[in-house]
Amino acid sequence: MGKKCKCPPAGAPEWMVTYGDMVTLLLCFFVLIVSFSEIKKEDQFQAVVEEIKKAFGMRGGGGKLPTDDDPALSLIERLESIRMRQERIPNKSNVKDPGQSGREPRVTTIREGKRYAIGGRILFEPESAELSDQAKQQLIDLVSRLKLKDSTNKIELTGHAAAMELVDRDLSPVESSMQRMALSQDRANAVLQFLAGKEIPEQYRLDIRRFVATGSADYEPVVIGQYSTAEARGNRRVEIVVTENVIQDHQGSEGPPDN
Repeated sequence: MGKKCKCPPAGAPEWMVTYGDMVTLLLCFFVLIVSFSEIKKEDQFQAVVEEIKKAFGMRGGGGKLPTDDDPALSLIERLESIRMRQERIPNKSNVKDPGQSGREPRVTTIREGKRYAIGGRILFEPESAELSDQAKQQLIDLVSRLKLKDSTNKIELTGHAAAMELVDRDLSPVESSMQRMALSQDRANAVLQFLAGKEIPEQYRLDIRRFVATGSADYEPVVIGQYSTAEARGNRRVEIVVTENVIQDHQGSEGPPDN
């Protein structure tokens, strides 16, 4: 008699089924990862996240399963980060709501930079915008010592008044404040006129285009609680501030108007 043939059992071996299941699961996992990277719509993303939560047994508000793994490697954490990166925030300049001067109003950039107070305060007599001889000499010493003529930096002249000045009971508080505003502006203009005038030696005289003269009334006092004219002396002043901006920065800051 011939030897009996030991034929293999019919069907695939048992390990093949387990291996095939594992490969199929890995394939599905990578397909999901690729599809997540292409999600564009918020509702689709949320639907996928909810299904994954259900598959992992997550219920309620989406709490995290206890694990010792790095939270940064969590699938849910990665999905949330993808959603945040793909979320589109509307550009404010493209909204349909009209602005004050139209749909696309012109925007002017306000220049910033360092500002340097120089020369101390130029003081004035009560209710006066006349420069004293001492103040004039102070200004001459200032321009000759600091060599301001060698630059084109903008210079701010800010006039101030004391709250005790120009107090008239027949005027309203607003009217009295406006008078002090005019007085502070006159003081700034007086300093400007002197610095750009003939009393300054020619070699130190400054270009009038460099100046900005403004008045602040009594809104920025350096002495608070004034009980006498002498105590309010520091508030009757002009402050000189040199900025980092130059004349050229303030010329042609806007393009031609749109048609």
